[in-house]
Amino acid sequence: MIQCIDFLKGFGLFQEFIGDDSSGIPAFKKYNLLYGWNYSGKTTLSRVFQAIEKQTLPKDCTGASFRMTLDDETKLNSSDLSSPLTIRVFNRDYVNSNFRQEHTAPAIFILGEEKAALRTRLIKLQNRKSRVIKAGEDFEKKRSVVVEGIDKLGTDRARDISHLLGDRNFRRPTLEQLIEKVRQDPDSHLLDDETVKARLATLRSGYDLSVLSEVPSLIPDFQAIAQEVNRLLSQTASNLAIDTLKNNVDLESWVRQGLKLHQDAAICEFCRSPLSDERLAMLKGHFSEAYENLMRGLESKIKDISSFGLQFDVPDSARFMPDIRRSVTETKRKLDTWRDWAIQTRDQLIEALEKKRKAIERQTKWENDLSRASDGGKILQAINDAIILHNRMLSDLEQTKADAKSTLEKHYSAQYYLDNDIQQKETQISFLENRGERAEKATDRIARQIRAIEKKSSQSAIGADKLNVLLKHLLAGSNIEVISVGESEFRFLRGGEPATNLSDGEKTAVTLAYFLTSLEADGTSPEDVIVFVDDPVSSLDSNHIYAAYALIVERLKNCHQIFVSTHNSEFFSLLKSQWLKTEGGNRKETSAYWIYRDIQSDGVFQARVENLPRLLRKYKSEYEFVFSKLFELAWNEAPSEHEAYTAPNLLRKFLEAYLGFRKPDVRAWHKKLNLLFDSPEKCKEVQKFADDASHLQNLDRSLNHPTFVASSQRCIRDVFEALREKDEEHYLSLERVVTGIAS
Repeated sequence: MIQCIDFLKGFGLFQEFIGDDSSGIPAFKKYNLLYGWNYSGKTTLSRVFQAIEKQTLPKDCTGASFRMTLDDETKLNSSDLSSPLTIRVFNRDYVNSNFRQEHTAPAIFILGEEKAALRTRLIKLQNRKSRVIKAGEDFEKKRSVVVEGIDKLGTDRARDISHLLGDRNFRRPTLEQLIEKVRQDPDSHLLDDETVKARLATLRSGYDLSVLSEVPSLIPDFQAIAQEVNRLLSQTASNLAIDTLKNNVDLESWVRQGLKLHQDAAICEFCRSPLSDERLAMLKGHFSEAYENLMRGLESKIKDISSFGLQFDVPDSARFMPDIRRSVTETKRKLDTWRDWAIQTRDQLIEALEKKRKAIERQTKWENDLSRASDGGKILQAINDAIILHNRMLSDLEQTKADAKSTLEKHYSAQYYLDNDIQQKETQISFLENRGERAEKATDRIARQIRAIEKKSSQSAIGADKLNVLLKHLLAGSNIEVISVGESEFRFLRGGEPATNLSDGEKTAVTLAYFLTSLEADGTSPEDVIVFVDDPVSSLDSNHIYAAYALIVERLKNCHQIFVSTHNSEFFSLLKSQWLKTEGGNRKETSAYWIYRDIQSDGVFQARVENLPRLLRKYKSEYEFVFSKLFELAWNEAPSEHEAYTAPNLLRKFLEAYLGFRKPDVRAWHKKLNLLFDSPEKCKEVQKFADDASHLQNLDRSLNHPTFVASSQRCIRDVFEALREKDEEHYLSLERVVTGIAS
């Protein structure tokens, strides 16, 4: 149980409030009645209790602080609101938070702040679930588009490959299996166009090819031949050679031929001159037997070298298996190039020997490049290797075709995989599948949350029958009833028709009924609850106040502790008769308080709480109390600004009550002022003071007009003098009440 509020700082009108033992304010009891006029701080006080209930300070009081003392002397501090106390607060905030109207027709209402929050959360989750489902469907649609695109590409490409390979059984599944084999390194399976043509030719080839014979390796040994030629080029015929002939190759050749024609002649057939024996002996010495032997050697070597035909019977490339035709063609091109070199080298050797023969006594050397001499044998060997491979492939043609088909299948599969960005499309599919799975999991998670909220709402729901029981008391005669249309959702009917426009009083009554019913929801025991009810009859008609009073007294009597604040004098009087002694004191378990706002010296309002004044305790209405406040101001030699500020409103309250008793008709109170004043001008002055000044919401007027205090006193005295003149007995009885208290 809460014993007292030690202090309040920064809570609205409670800027610097002290309520501990030093303040003289009575400690709280089980039943606590707080009475005060509008704007006195009652609702603000209820929000202090509400901060404990919700374990958070109001948004507009984040810098506020307070401390309470419990009956076991423990302290409850605003810096740590985690309290073991179970507190429930009914005030205007509760009405606004716990009564929501859905914008549907007919109107559906949600009762309960938690239920409304659950409902809001449920709607958000349902909307989110719809969005997630829609997103999942969108992901699936996008995935399907990509998958269908890949499937169509695969089907079309498989059909093309089937036609190219001549394999009717080649279908999209076959292509997909091959992709799995080539996807790690698709580039390594790609073939160039020539290879593709060759493999296709191999695959389509029949049995029109034949076994080929190897090409004989008749390659001259140019290294050995060159050595032999250089040996001949370095030899000479004799030392008797005539210098003239040595120096003239043509002449030497001519003479040599002529000598053969003049073996037995005595006369030169050219010039007809006689041939001497000495001359013939000299010429024969020049052309000796060694000379003749060298010439024969040269001529023999020229003949041998000239016999090198350098012709190779290499089969045409078309006679080879298609897979090796291109390599054979390239090798034959190399052979032709080498043959050209060999023929040129052969001719160069012959030319060197021919020159030696014409200048037999001249020593020379042939030194051309022979680095390519051995290439011919290697090239011929490559051709023969191709012939061997051809023959082997021809002997196992079916396996050759199978190998060609396998490489082509992988080539086309790798080509399809790269050209159509299959990896990127598969990544996109994987991404969309992942997002779809996440959307599905999110949908399941949201569905579980929705079920949990629906279960929680169902468990804590308050049935329409319970509300109707209380509404029959609170709104008797209004023909309002409530029917349930879902968990925490209700439709209000008025005479069987939807009540779409509930008044503020009806909303207050409905919410109060809900509040009282909810105290026992979720297995909560009222004996464990501290309840603060602020102005429960606000906006209610006077004929409903008794019903509200009865419900609060009966429904809350077993609560652990009760606080009820009100500005309604009639409701206050009913509770006062229940909780206070008839002679004016408190009952054993009751405390009563007067809440009002004062004006400090700096012009700032400050809420005050004090023990309930005796006049408010003793009399059923506040009429006597209001008169006492006016009486104090009227004869106070140094009235405060606060007293002057409250005077217009108090005077209006007093006149409304008095004139209403004197002349109980429906006319406005100021139209009855002629019962007190004969002068119309005085009636107008009093009306203006009471009406206009009572609606001041700040101190500008009183602070800016120093005569306002004096004017207030004068106006009140005028009313009192008129009352004494027109109704002396009534005035004197009121005066005795006031002076009796004063004494």
